[in-house]
Amino acid sequence: MKLNLLTAILGLGFSFVGIFAFFLPENFFSLLPAYYGSFNSHFVKDAGIAFFSSGLLLLLSIKIIQWRLPLTLGGALFITLHGLFHIQMLIAGMAPTWLDLATESIVIISPAILTALLFVLRLREKSS
Repeated sequence: MKLNLLTAILGLGFSFVGIFAFFLPENFFSLLPAYYGSFNSHFVKDAGIAFFSSGLLLLLSIKIIQWRLPLTLGGALFITLHGLFHIQMLIAGMAPTWLDLATESIVIISPAILTALLFVLRLREKSS
């Protein structure tokens, strides 16, 4: 039950971000720090589709029990890889200030870690 709550929180959050980025790409991009570069509507909408897809797969994993593990993997894959990419970018010096580093850690990396942990816990759940 606790895993379903975590799954629902992550799934709803990623779905919301995806819908926001897809339907209001300029508004979404305006919230990002300047070091993300110039606005590109296509790129932002692609990211929105990826976030929405991840969120939807996680939400489906709550209801479709026999497909829970593959749906969780599908939902976790982009989010986890996206978080790893941002870790690599931070190591390379992308975030110019401590506030930027903290923001990246809270907004991108922490959800990625939680999503990867969710998949590991679902694996353990399946094997028990």
